Amino acid sequence: MKIVYAIRHVGMTGGVKVFFQHVELLRNLGHEVHLVARYIDETWGFRVTPEIVPSFDDTHIPEADAIVVTTPKDVEALWRVAKKRGIPLFHFMQGFEPDYVLERIHGKVIPDRFHGKGITTKIQYMKKIWGWKRKLKRFDALYRIPSIKMAISPHLVQGVVNRYGMECYLLPNGIDPNVFYPKEKGLDYSGTLRILSVGNATIEYKAIPDIWKAVKILKDRGEHVFLTRVSPAAIPEIEKNAGVVDRFFVKISEQDMANLYRESHILISASTEIEGFGLPPVEAMSTGTPVILTKVSPFLAFDTTHDYACFVNVHKPEEIAEGVIAIARDKTLRDRLVARGFEIAKKYSLEMVGEHLEKILQRHVIKRRI
Repeated sequence: MKIVYAIRHVGMTGGVKVFFQHVELLRNLGHEVHLVARYIDETWGFRVTPEIVPSFDDTHIPEADAIVVTTPKDVEALWRVAKKRGIPLFHFMQGFEPDYVLERIHGKVIPDRFHGKGITTKIQYMKKIWGWKRKLKRFDALYRIPSIKMAISPHLVQGVVNRYGMECYLLPNGIDPNVFYPKEKGLDYSGTLRILSVGNATIEYKAIPDIWKAVKILKDRGEHVFLTRVSPAAIPEIEKNAGVVDRFFVKISEQDMANLYRESHILISASTEIEGFGLPPVEAMSTGTPVILTKVSPFLAFDTTHDYACFVNVHKPEEIAEGVIAIARDKTLRDRLVARGFEIAKKYSLEMVGEHLEKILQRHVIKRRI
């Protein structure tokens, strides 16, 4: 097959990393794959190099049997090209934007700047709700375009089915076992606990502040903990000034990330329901690091038996703190989490992802040829 992967901006994010992995996987399976982009904002040692094009139009998109994009905006741009050529357009969903907007429209998430009680704040908030409703209409129009949808988690698949009545394939993320391999020996949990958190603190659904609060609880109790934060974006001043994080890393390589997992005692991911897949927990489990996770659909979807993590409720820092203590003091619990973590990680190998991706693409490319 000849496939074009198109992404507008190339930056150092998990979503870009996964998109690039697809290109490499398909090339290794013998397919001709072009990766085109409009802009490269940041690089982090990718093994595939994008072809920079001046626009996403029929003139600059290479000939192919199918086109794959990962954002609604790129669905809009590339649909015209795919329709003109009579080829399928695949929308690889790493999130579900309508749910993100609906949480704000319904008041489940209220940005901090609208928490004031003054009349000006209320008027600004009402204007913002109107803007979110306009944005929702736009997302709905883009999702109703008859692209072939693939999503990284079952709750995203269900979101498409429930809202639009359209088919959506499940295509989870994968990890490279040659990079995220187990630590050579177990760590000593009797001394200072090295806690790891991964994600951009400015993205609300990552709920990074809940982790700061949990670590502060532990430190205030006199527990010896050392928090390392890794972010794909610059560290905001509010996080630097919180006085809780002991070490920051920004935009580090995949190999450095794997080494951090191996040296850490516990990984904490405190995301809300809007999280797409949650790759860091699987990466951490593959190295033998126990994880604390919130009870949200993407994390619960890793397996039907939920004994592979210490699960806590969303926005409950005190439960996260108790989870840290439980893992540190209970070797039986720790050993079980490590063993189950290895089992979970094996389900998400890059090889399996590549084979599944190839089958989905071939199903529609062959159908078109017939």
